[in-house]
Amino acid sequence: MRVLHVAPEAYPLAKVGGLADVVGALPKALRPLGVEAHVLLPWHGGLEARRVGEVAFAFFGREERAPLGERVEGGVRFLLLGVEGFGRERIYGYPDDAERYLRFALAAKEVARGYDLVHAHDWTAALLALYAPTVYTIHNLAHQGLVDPAPFFHWTGLPWTLFHMEALEFYGRVNLMKGGIVFARRVTTVSPSYAEEIKTPEFGMGLDGVLRRHAGKLVGILNGLDTEVFDPGKDPYLPAPYTREDPSGKARAKEAFRERTGLRPPVLAYVGRLDYQKGLDLVLKALPRLLEMGFRLYVQGVGDEGLQEAFLRAEEENPEGIRFLPAYDEAMARLAYAGAEAVLVPSRFEPCGLVQMIASRYGTPPVARAVGGLKDTVEDGRTGVLFETYHPEGLLYGVLRLFRLGVEEMGLRAMEKDFSWEGPARAYREVYREALG
Repeated sequence: MRVLHVAPEAYPLAKVGGLADVVGALPKALRPLGVEAHVLLPWHGGLEARRVGEVAFAFFGREERAPLGERVEGGVRFLLLGVEGFGRERIYGYPDDAERYLRFALAAKEVARGYDLVHAHDWTAALLALYAPTVYTIHNLAHQGLVDPAPFFHWTGLPWTLFHMEALEFYGRVNLMKGGIVFARRVTTVSPSYAEEIKTPEFGMGLDGVLRRHAGKLVGILNGLDTEVFDPGKDPYLPAPYTREDPSGKARAKEAFRERTGLRPPVLAYVGRLDYQKGLDLVLKALPRLLEMGFRLYVQGVGDEGLQEAFLRAEEENPEGIRFLPAYDEAMARLAYAGAEAVLVPSRFEPCGLVQMIASRYGTPPVARAVGGLKDTVEDGRTGVLFETYHPEGLLYGVLRLFRLGVEEMGLRAMEKDFSWEGPARAYREVYREALG
């Protein structure tokens, strides 16, 4: 079976969030199961690859051509499409994102002809479901890919009947994610709990009715971790290796973390995107109480400018209690996973979440909200603490309960959990078989 993963990002070539970790790791886990999986990405600015050909495709009624590159990393074959608009610094966040990714998807369908099945990831690749046998994965329902209908149908050349039959229509606009759900042979999302939540109005982001109608082809498969990349026993970013059986090296990580940040323990860490989805408003509101109780806070991430300004201001006002790093820094992220006393994951909603899994593997228990993949991966009171109420008091209660129950013991139990891709990969292989009938 030959499967082409089509996505905007994949580790280690291009990464903004957890989607990249999934797309980078899953193909490796599928290989021992007899699935030949390659990854197709846009040829983002700065990526080096060997040119292996050219792809001709139609866009706006004209033929366009894009160079095709190839690069092998970690045994995975990555293909890069050099369509117009991607030689830039960022993966997302431009006014013409819809046009860029539609152009990419139309070129990708030509590459897909050489494969049995397409595995399309999120809105940026959703269009592939209209052209090829597709398994479509929703990584985050909040980002749906909305496009005005006139430019969409001019760019793609698809018939307007698709809009009028409501296969793509969403409050007067084209919704690419809706198209992926409607036309894919199977739809997956990244945790069992999130698969149930998104069929409700509270979490469905306006697509809950569509998801209920297509519930028969929807399944939640929990994301795994690349346990070779995230392994405290051989992590090159840590000052000393450690394992559950011999955790002595963790003390070295704590010392190095303290030296790098200037924060004395106990330190609570947040590592990830600066996004209101992640519950960072709760962290800011709970911060005065946390500091009063003697906790320190390390925050690392990029994203929303308002949140960035708020944490910069908080650090200026509390230089001994807060450290904020507005950057993607893998070395510091690993040190935080290993050196903090606990990680905070207070999300409003969370399709899966990788931070709580990474931190658990490094023996640092999470304080997480009981939503989506967080409640599928954190054993409340055993490997971390879950709290229900989206309120600063809920977060404070979770932090105090974690420390009352015993941080170190909970961290050691968290290291026992199996977050590898072995089980999820078997589940995806079964979904692929169903999709191919």
